[in-house]
Amino acid sequence: MKRGLFSLLVLAPTFFGFSQQTIGFEGVNLGSESYYNGSSGTGGVIEKNVLFENDYNTSWSSWSGFSISNTTDVSTAGYLNQYSAFTGTGASGSVNYGVYNSSGSVKFIGRNVELVSLEITNTTYAALSMRDGDQYAKQFGSTTSADGQDDGTNGEDFFKVWIIALDEYENKIDSVEFYLADYRFSDDSQDYIVSSWETVDLSSIQEPVSALTFRFESSDNGTWGMNTPAYFAIDNLMFNENLEANNLIASNVKVYPNPSTNYLTVEDFTGVVMLLNNAGQIIFSKTIFSSEKINVSEYKNGTYFLKLTNRNNTEIKKISISH
Repeated sequence: MKRGLFSLLVLAPTFFGFSQQTIGFEGVNLGSESYYNGSSGTGGVIEKNVLFENDYNTSWSSWSGFSISNTTDVSTAGYLNQYSAFTGTGASGSVNYGVYNSSGSVKFIGRNVELVSLEITNTTYAALSMRDGDQYAKQFGSTTSADGQDDGTNGEDFFKVWIIALDEYENKIDSVEFYLADYRFSDDSQDYIVSSWETVDLSSIQEPVSALTFRFESSDNGTWGMNTPAYFAIDNLMFNENLEANNLIASNVKVYPNPSTNYLTVEDFTGVVMLLNNAGQIIFSKTIFSSEKINVSEYKNGTYFLKLTNRNNTEIKKISISH
């Protein structure tokens, strides 16, 4: 087995400050008109140390959280077209974009960030369901439900998503709401279903953010909850990362071997060592003085993150465990 060793070097002060990051999913390798829905069981997609969670159910071949897609079908209604953005492309004509379904989080692994914005639109599945109605969901603007009964809305329908910011303890910090469809205007000509990429300003969330979750609301609800398909498409998540707070000032720190089989060694470092799995959960944490040998034999094969924090700053490194 090939083993690697790396050192954490002193970072020059010129690197300090804020670095703006944009995640547009273009780093995910997809074939033409295809998608990744988590069927390989990885638990999500990681880009720039940000985890977009995915929960794939092998028994039902179903998923929740995030899939990554480049499908372009804007005309086929129904669940079989659940991976297409209603725009037909990613934001600004890009190829890849994310599709969110029902539940799941975005986790800024091992660090807090300052949110800037994200771009959002409807999926074809949700948009055509609202525009035309289907077996389960009503046609927006209609006074009746999918089964033809008066639903009490008087046609004043809406579909919105709450973007909820969490701190490192998963406590809610703040939230921003965005309407994916709104039929509540007195002038019916103003009613709309979002069909373009729209920028959602998240800068009103002032505190450092460790994760994002999402919650849907709709005027169309039934016995089992919301009838409107709980989907949206996402692209170009932008945030500021404080490099001074997220980069370790340390000399000659050694972490090896990488990949690791039974033990992971940290040498020439004094501070807090944390090992996180690819869901961002802390599975090992200890304050060390000079060196530590971490037993990783009980952990499953896969990608992990080592977070080293001293009195100056923090560094995060990707670690592989392979038995």
